[in-house]
Amino acid sequence: MSLKERLSADSLMESLPVSRDLLTRLGLLGAQVSRKIAIDQVSIDNGTLHNLKVETVNLGSASIGSLKVENGSASVNNANAVLNQVRSIVELGFHLDWKIDLGWIGSWDGSEDMGSLDIPVDLGTITVPDLGDIDLQIPSIDIPGLVAEMKPIDQLDLGNLDLGGVRLDKLSLPSAGLSITGMGVGELTLSSVTVPSADGEAIRVNRAAPTRQLSLPGASLANVSIPSISMPTATSGAFNADATASDKSVGIDVGILRVSVRVTPTVHLNVGSMTLSDAQLAADLGKVSINDISLPVSLEGITGGELGLNSISVNKLTF
Repeated sequence: MSLKERLSADSLMESLPVSRDLLTRLGLLGAQVSRKIAIDQVSIDNGTLHNLKVETVNLGSASIGSLKVENGSASVNNANAVLNQVRSIVELGFHLDWKIDLGWIGSWDGSEDMGSLDIPVDLGTITVPDLGDIDLQIPSIDIPGLVAEMKPIDQLDLGNLDLGGVRLDKLSLPSAGLSITGMGVGELTLSSVTVPSADGEAIRVNRAAPTRQLSLPGASLANVSIPSISMPTATSGAFNADATASDKSVGIDVGILRVSVRVTPTVHLNVGSMTLSDAQLAADLGKVSINDISLPVSLEGITGGELGLNSISVNKLTF
């Protein structure tokens, strides 16, 4: 018989001092021994994880329900103002007021709109060399729907983490199953196992991220004071302003008839832009409230030193 034939599977099985049937049954039994360790409950009374550190805490874009400022005031001092591309329209509105008085017979009066007259005026550039101090009172400002970019927190050191009352239910170890080759073990059940303590040298988690966003109810700041700051140059966009003067009347009175012409002047002002320079700005805010904050959070590089667990109780271990 050749060497190849002697080393074949059939020849080797024939040469063993056991029956072929027994070897076949042992092979099937070995293939089926792939089990998990089921632990009904693990309880840990207390423990300590030393030197807990997080390399990076990534905070995503925070969604802020509203920002509210109450009882605020601001002042602009010593500013120079330049109004560019100033155009004005002077509108004169005419009304005819009349009254007829016939004594005991009766009286009648009324007012008739006689239309308006527009007088356009191009003022060009207007320079205000020195504005007086401007004080502004702000009862309330409510800004809804803000989004804030949150910077990550690097090298967060949490010190020691004390654990108490830890309980793990329905564990299955390992998740992919435990394989044993060369022996068969039936079902093994232990009602309880008690371990006085356990130690671990180190722990590291590369990344941990909760599936839900972190929700914060909000925060408030009281009596916020912004000291005087310099504002070298500030430029606004185009804006309009309207001003209406008091009525002026010219009339005649002939006894039973009184007639007057009433003129209402209105100035419509259009400014292409306004530039403020060399201003000093200061503000006092009575209360600032930030409400309904929601942001995603993930932790990277979680490390800990020695782990000590005390009074470990394992209930109903099945293999």
